[in-house]
Amino acid sequence: MIIVLLNWMYIFVVTWLIGLGFIKGLSHFMKKQLSFSFFNLILCGTAVSTVYAQIFSLIGKVGFLANLLLLVPCIITAVIYRTFICNYCKVIKKVMLSWQGLFYIGLIFFVAFCTSRGTIHTDTSLYHAQAIRWYEEYGVVKGLGNLQWHFAYNSSYFAFAALFSLKFLCGRSLHCTTGFIAIILMLWSLCRLQSFFIRRHHMTDFCCIAILFYALVNLVGCVSPASDYATMYMVLYLVARWSETIEESPDDIDSFALLSVFSGYVATLKLSAGLVVLLAILPLVCLIKARRIKSIVTYVVLGLVTVLPFIVRNIIISGWLLYPFAAIDLFHFDWKMPVKYVNIDSATIKTWARCLYNPQLVDMPFGEWFPIWWNEQERYAQMLIITNVLAVVLDGATLLHKIILKAKISWNTVLLNVCLLSCSAAWMILAPFIRYGLAFLLAVPLISIGIWMTREEVGSFYKLFSGCVVFVMFFTLTPYWDHYFSDDLLFIKQNLFQPYYVYQKEYDTSPMEEYDMNGITVYSPTEGDITGYEYFPASTYDFMIHTTVLRGSTLKEGFRSLE
Repeated sequence: MIIVLLNWMYIFVVTWLIGLGFIKGLSHFMKKQLSFSFFNLILCGTAVSTVYAQIFSLIGKVGFLANLLLLVPCIITAVIYRTFICNYCKVIKKVMLSWQGLFYIGLIFFVAFCTSRGTIHTDTSLYHAQAIRWYEEYGVVKGLGNLQWHFAYNSSYFAFAALFSLKFLCGRSLHCTTGFIAIILMLWSLCRLQSFFIRRHHMTDFCCIAILFYALVNLVGCVSPASDYATMYMVLYLVARWSETIEESPDDIDSFALLSVFSGYVATLKLSAGLVVLLAILPLVCLIKARRIKSIVTYVVLGLVTVLPFIVRNIIISGWLLYPFAAIDLFHFDWKMPVKYVNIDSATIKTWARCLYNPQLVDMPFGEWFPIWWNEQERYAQMLIITNVLAVVLDGATLLHKIILKAKISWNTVLLNVCLLSCSAAWMILAPFIRYGLAFLLAVPLISIGIWMTREEVGSFYKLFSGCVVFVMFFTLTPYWDHYFSDDLLFIKQNLFQPYYVYQKEYDTSPMEEYDMNGITVYSPTEGDITGYEYFPASTYDFMIHTTVLRGSTLKEGFRSLE
C-alpha cells in the first residue's frame, strides 16, 4: 500500500507537469489561451505520456531511459512555470488542511488499499501482464501475435502501465495505474458535485455520478492493469468533459477540438470504444466554417500523432492494420499473422461475448443468439439494459417536447447522445460482454436524467410521463449498484488483514511447462490459462508455440508463423 502511494505520487507529478507543459506550449503556439483545471491537466498528461511511451517503444524498451527522458520536459516546465506551480501548491495545501481535504486523503488511502490487493482480472493473467513485460523488456517485437494472438490486441494502456511500472527501480513490476486513474477521476467528480445544488444544468454532474458508479463496480479490480478498466474510465471522463463544455462554454470550439483529439487517444486504449471519435464531427465542421486553417492543421496533426504510434505497433506486432479485422488486408510481411488466426480470434470474441462459446456459431442471427445471451445475464445486468431502453424513451420524449414547443435544441448534446447510442449498438452487435460497454451503459441513462433535470417549465402531461420514466429508471438501476456495494463491503472485510500494507500484491501465476524455441525457453501453463508475469516469454496456448518460430536468433527479431 505504501509503495502504491509512492508510485501514485510519481505518476501525479509527472502527468501534471507534462499536461501543464503541453497546454501552455500549445497555447503559445496557437496564440490563444487554453485553460485546463487541475485534474484535467493530469488527464491530459496521462494521454500525452501514453503516446510518448508508445513512440518510445518503437525504438527501445520502456524503462529507465524512457522515464529519464520524460523527466526532462517535466523539469523544464517546473522551472518556467514555477510561480504558477507555487500558487497551485498553496491552493492544494489549503484544501488538504480542511475537513474536505481530510475526506479526500481518506479516500486516497482507501483506493490505495484496494489497489494493493484485490482481484487480478482474468485477461491480465491471460495476456495483459505478459504484454506489459514485452514493453518493459523489448518495446516492440515483430510478429508477437504469432506467439499468442492476444498480444496483437495492442492497447496503448499497456504502454502507460509499463512506463510507470518502475521495474528498473523497484525490482518488481508495479501495477498501480488503474488505481491512479480511478482516484483522480473520483476526486474530480466529487469536487464538481460539491456545487450540484447551485447549478442549473446537471448533465455533467450525472456523468460524474456515472464515474463514481463505475468506481464502485471496479473497486476490487484497481490492482489489475486491465485495458477494459482504463478504457471505461476514460470514456466516462471524455463524456463528462464534453458535457461540461456544452454547459459552461458551448462556443469554445478549441476545447471541443482538444477533446476530439482525446477521443482518438481513448480509441487506442481499446478498439471497441473507437466510435467515440464521432464526436470530432462537430469541432471539425465549426473550424471549417470559421476557416481556421491553422487550427484545423494543428488539431489534425495532434490527432495523427496520437493515433499513428498505435497503428504502427498494430502492423509490427500482427502484420495487420487493425487486428482482429481481416477485412483490411494491406500488408505481406513474413511476420504477418495467418488470416486463420485472425478469423478464429474474431469469431471467439464475438461468440463468447454472446454466451455461445463456439466460434462456429459466429454467423447465428441476432434474433437467435440474443435470447440466449439475455438469459445468461445476471438479473442486475438485465435491469441495467432495461434502464438504457428507458433512457432512450426519455430522450425521445424530451426531444419531441422541445420540437413541439419550438424550443432551442442543443445539437451538440444530440451528437453526444447519438455517439453514445452508436457505441452501445456496436457493443451489442459485436461483443456484448457487459464489461466491454459498461461506460456506455452507465452514461446513456445518467445523461438522460441529467438533461431531464435541467428542463424548463413544461406542460403537465410531459411532467407526468417523464417523471414516471425517471422513477422507473431509478428502481431498475438500483440492483446494479446494490450488488456491487455488497460485494465491495465483503471485499474489504476479507482483505483487511492481508499482508499488503507495504508492497503490492503480485500478479497471479501458475505451474509452467518449458518449450524450446531455437534455443530459447518459452513457457506455457501446464493446465488452465494463467501465464502471469514471472515466467517470460510465455504463451497460454502451447499449440501456438509449436507452430511459431523465431525470425532470427533472438526474441528481439520477432516471430513468424509456420501456418
